[in-house]
Amino acid sequence: YLIACVLIAVAARAAEMAVSFTVFAPRTITDVAFVPWIGVLAQKVVFQPTARSVRYDYRGPAPLRFTDGTGAVVAEAAIPPEIREPLLLFSPIEPTPVAGVRYRIAILDDSVNRHGASGLVILNFSGLSLTGMIADRPVTVLEGLNPVVSIGRGAPIELRTSFKGKSYRAYADRVRLGANERALLVLFPPFQKGGLEVQPRLLIDNPLAPKKSAAPARK
Repeated sequence: YLIACVLIAVAARAAEMAVSFTVFAPRTITDVAFVPWIGVLAQKVVFQPTARSVRYDYRGPAPLRFTDGTGAVVAEAAIPPEIREPLLLFSPIEPTPVAGVRYRIAILDDSVNRHGASGLVILNFSGLSLTGMIADRPVTVLEGLNPVVSIGRGAPIELRTSFKGKSYRAYADRVRLGANERALLVLFPPFQKGGLEVQPRLLIDNPLAPKKSAAPARK
């Protein structure tokens, strides 16, 4: 009996996690909260339209659950134990369910060790096969998370896709970075179904700057 209790306690501790996370969504979400740890009130998560949110700290059981104003769970993040500073990318499930989970969450290791200053990461959710150029380097953009590319203080980017044997421009812009800044380019599906121009979101931040954390309110 004692051994069984010890095993249960160890399993419970293993299922807990401590992370410091930020969030982003292609469209602003206003009805999401979470409980940072036992003994504090549910804390509302504030999404920024063109940047990562402030940092939120969580210590508790896995997965990390997000609720709406009624307390119903609307999203869950099963964060791998090796990721301590994730960026959680929310996307609405469509059509919107009548009840239950309403958002999918993609989890990105956002630590400076994974993505440092002068680095560009492309996260491709567009559903399109993309090739092109970053500065003078040819690239093939895979679905999902792509490797970090060093771009110094910036670089032009042009990405193309093929349709019925012809090549079309899907994205083009110049990314400019300040000292110690990095860039995350998230590519979402075209606004119109069947379109070939992706919806981009470019998030630039300084991973070496002091982190701003949102303080939870105690009960």
